[in-house]
Amino acid sequence: MSTKLERWLRSNARKYGVEHPETLRSQTELAFERFGQGEFVSAAGLHASVLAERERQLGDGDPDTVASRLYLAATLSRLGRAAEAETLLRRNIELSGDPLEARTVLADLLFQLDRLPEALAEFTAVAAQAPWPVALAARQGRAGVLFAQGKFEEALALYRALSFPAEDPNRCLVQASMAHLRAAMGDAETAVMDLRGLLADNQWGPDAPVTLCVMQVLGDSLLMADQPAAAVTVFQETIANRTKAFGPKDSMALCTRHMLGVALEKVGRVDEAEQELLAAAAREDRPPSHSCSLATRQGLARVAASRGEFATATETQAEVVAGMTALYGPDHPNTLEARFDAANLLRERAFPADAEAAHREILAARTRVLGADHPDTRRSAAAVRPGALG
Repeated sequence: MSTKLERWLRSNARKYGVEHPETLRSQTELAFERFGQGEFVSAAGLHASVLAERERQLGDGDPDTVASRLYLAATLSRLGRAAEAETLLRRNIELSGDPLEARTVLADLLFQLDRLPEALAEFTAVAAQAPWPVALAARQGRAGVLFAQGKFEEALALYRALSFPAEDPNRCLVQASMAHLRAAMGDAETAVMDLRGLLADNQWGPDAPVTLCVMQVLGDSLLMADQPAAAVTVFQETIANRTKAFGPKDSMALCTRHMLGVALEKVGRVDEAEQELLAAAAREDRPPSHSCSLATRQGLARVAASRGEFATATETQAEVVAGMTALYGPDHPNTLEARFDAANLLRERAFPADAEAAHREILAARTRVLGADHPDTRRSAAAVRPGALG
């Protein structure tokens, strides 16, 4: 059955012709509908067709052409065609009389690609130059990059300085990000309560992007609060809602499946965990060096270790540690967690002296980076107590 927008497009094509601006506008609206339904290939084809026609009719630098190029870039990004999306965005920056919006979108793409220093530089530049609405979005993006880099205090201060109207979903996202930060900084129990409160007050519906983001953050915070069974429930609900809204190949649905795999392994459902992790790994939009790919392989290493397959686990975990170190540096919290898993594998393989030395290095780094009272630091302290490595 055709939708209202499909009928509108056909009507305009008959009335005005396929090249008429009104037809192109209805084609763009249909592309937005397809994107919202998770039909990204179809949406990209529609946007590409409109862009080609607008370039022909209006020229490369016309505002409508620039807008079409932006829409196509965003869609290609969701398809994992990052290089094409980046080319389009850089073209917009060259041609647009006001390139700051394009630079903000480019910064977000760089963030998704784990090119964190470049993303931070772009967000910082836009925040310093743009008018308030664009600057506000850039500051929000900048805080997200700082969070990803492990600069928790800086990120939290920046999030606290942001102000959105109550009806703006970004307000909810900022509150969720602050709760997530508190969890990462060691207060996961409070973060869980705050996030459940946000969901209880939710006004956008269960399938809305903001709702799904808050649910995913809640699941991760539950993991940090050592509540993996509750995290399994939240992740399963999130995946079901994301799949319903955007389809099974949605990038965030696959990311959530990886997190579900981590939670399932923690509750001992190893076969199910492996199934989810392998599904999350079967994607073309992330190279092996990407943080999502590394986290998925770290989960698979834990599955292998839980089955006593220590050679496989050790090889995979060594690759994860190397990848995390290259991406974040040796003392980033994510790298330290990967190093912690690797040290535990040394213990499992009956290398107690090597395991103790590794755990003592991690304890020193976690004390320096996270503080002596952080739960991760306490786990490291427990790992070097007499008998812990025996």
